[in-house]
Amino acid sequence: MSEKEQIEKECGPLWSGGDSVAVGDRIYTSVELKRALDLHGADVVGIDLQPIPDGLFAFRFYDGDDRCIVVFVLDRELNIVRELRAHIAEWLEDEYYKSGMEAFLADRMVGMLRRKVGGEGK
Repeated sequence: MSEKEQIEKECGPLWSGGDSVAVGDRIYTSVELKRALDLHGADVVGIDLQPIPDGLFAFRFYDGDDRCIVVFVLDRELNIVRELRAHIAEWLEDEYYKSGMEAFLADRMVGMLRRKVGGEGK
């Protein structure tokens, strides 16, 4: 099974989660998690959050440095208990390789990915 398939099997399609997740009596947003996990760069773009079994939750984001979709599985104390990574080319296929310099612009890559996942441009 590819990394992309593993991510989608465990967390569903990209953007199928929410903008926030309840952890105990606290609600976290992607922005708060980026701050808590010291992911301050503009090349880190949140995708979604979702609860998963065993009191854990998944935070999916795009890491522009590595050009990967990343899933951090976290516990209630925000400890990373598991990490999955898949290169964005697994979703974009040839479009990634044709993107030129846009491949280095996180917001452009996430926009391209969102359109492809949403079925636009087909």
